Amino acid sequence: MASTGPTGREAPAALAGAPWRAASGSGVHDGWIGTREQPGYRAGAVVVKLTDLPGIDPVHLYFDLLLLGDDGRTEETHSGVCSSLRRDQPLDLRSRFVRVVAELLRHATDPSRGLRGLGPALTYLRENGIEGPQLALAAQQLDAACSEDALVASLCHVLMLSLGEDDACESLSRVLTRLAPGEPIEGELSDRVRLLVRRSGKAQARRRLRETIDFELLPSPELLGL
Repeated sequence: MASTGPTGREAPAALAGAPWRAASGSGVHDGWIGTREQPGYRAGAVVVKLTDLPGIDPVHLYFDLLLLGDDGRTEETHSGVCSSLRRDQPLDLRSRFVRVVAELLRHATDPSRGLRGLGPALTYLRENGIEGPQLALAAQQLDAACSEDALVASLCHVLMLSLGEDDACESLSRVLTRLAPGEPIEGELSDRVRLLVRRSGKAQARRRLRETIDFELLPSPELLGL
């Protein structure tokens, strides 16, 4: 059974130099926590970790998502059995899972909404995992449920990872020329992404970009070097 709610616990410190995995180097608050057997990853204000709790489920691992406040204390959580990961699967699959899910959720929350509305997508991730088409389906659910600001930040982040700012702006211009003919296309990358989101709708914005850009626009294990 999954649980979601506020809490006052302090989150574990992010250990970017964990001996079982190289540091990410992508942010001062990012890094690995836990152990290779029970890994976790912090991406911004989001911490995702796996625990082996055979008393709760003798076959599958247990999932915890922590949303941190500015003071580093846990403000909200989502927890439950991770039925997509069995205890007998290779350990590296655990590391892949926590890193990818943390990156997927890095911008899915914002201060005004927290985890509100994201429960179904989080449950989908726990039950179906991140392999193959499941990651794209989970991202589609998150895109539809999160705020406009959160989606714009998420798309900007993955565009920067995939293309860099200049190429990303150029690609956005091509998409918007077809989607919003006659409308001025200018401003920063975030301005262009926001126009795309408003023109195509939150649930379709990532797909519209994918039609033009030869990248999945997802924090896949390949993009993250896992």
